[in-house]
Amino acid sequence: MGARVLQQIGGHTGSVNTAIFDTTGDYVVSGGQDKRILLSNANTGRQVQSYDGHGWAVQGVAINQDGSQLASCGGDRMVFVWDISTAQIKRKLTGHQQRVDCVATSKDGSIVASGSFDKTVCIWDMRAAPRSPLQVLKESKDGVASLVMTDSEIIAGSIDNCVRTYDIRMARVIEDSLGSPVVSVAIPSPQTSMLAVGCMDNTIQLLDRSNDGNVVATFAGHKCAEYRIQCDANKKIVVSGSEDGFVYLWNVVASGDKVTQHTSRLSGHTGIVNSVKLHPQSDSNPEKAFAMVSAGSNGSVIIWG
Repeated sequence: MGARVLQQIGGHTGSVNTAIFDTTGDYVVSGGQDKRILLSNANTGRQVQSYDGHGWAVQGVAINQDGSQLASCGGDRMVFVWDISTAQIKRKLTGHQQRVDCVATSKDGSIVASGSFDKTVCIWDMRAAPRSPLQVLKESKDGVASLVMTDSEIIAGSIDNCVRTYDIRMARVIEDSLGSPVVSVAIPSPQTSMLAVGCMDNTIQLLDRSNDGNVVATFAGHKCAEYRIQCDANKKIVVSGSEDGFVYLWNVVASGDKVTQHTSRLSGHTGIVNSVKLHPQSDSNPEKAFAMVSAGSNGSVIIWG
């Protein structure tokens, strides 16, 4: 299972906490301890735009489907909504009492959700005039570390060992306990009921949400015991950062109680690899099968392919 470094993107000072592709895969958005958000060309590595406004480290970023709107969150307890092309702040959203670690957006950008160390998920309606949250979800008993959003659900991973799926249309919540703090959640495919969950016991667990949240596979080999290491998955592979400085890859196989060890690990970073995200065409385009972006504590962002 091979991938090589295609581009190394600089521009950040200090640790880069998060990096994601836009929906085209042509651009990367990264956020770091330096309070900055950078938009870079994924093919050339060239910086295109910077977004400056956060007063503390940037913890999470999210982009809507047409690439017009960027949401970000950070240690300043704020969620910002930006116009990507002009780099102007459209909204400053307040409601959290502590550091905001993760943010997600609906496809059209009309709904923004954020998760915080204050144990809440806040939901904002961008079409409404008030800046206060439309709804505050308080089920978590510890910090909310990761969020993903679908057309009808908000899925939150918490340090209290649980993944909570909020069905927006049915106004109900389903709770799955993993037995270890959850720091990352990822949906391998919109057509699947599976959920990849990164835990602080050095594992990534694959949950079947259509089967009472049963764990159908467990992936190990990387190190995630102290930091909020972000993973990702599609129908074929699982990828993750690691506290030992490598990017880890696994083949997706249903293994039940058996632990699957990594297929390969990639070197390129020095220090902790905080985040790995797959290219949006990694499932559909064979040439992008191992395309991904990783963010490291050494200040680098690496494009792999």
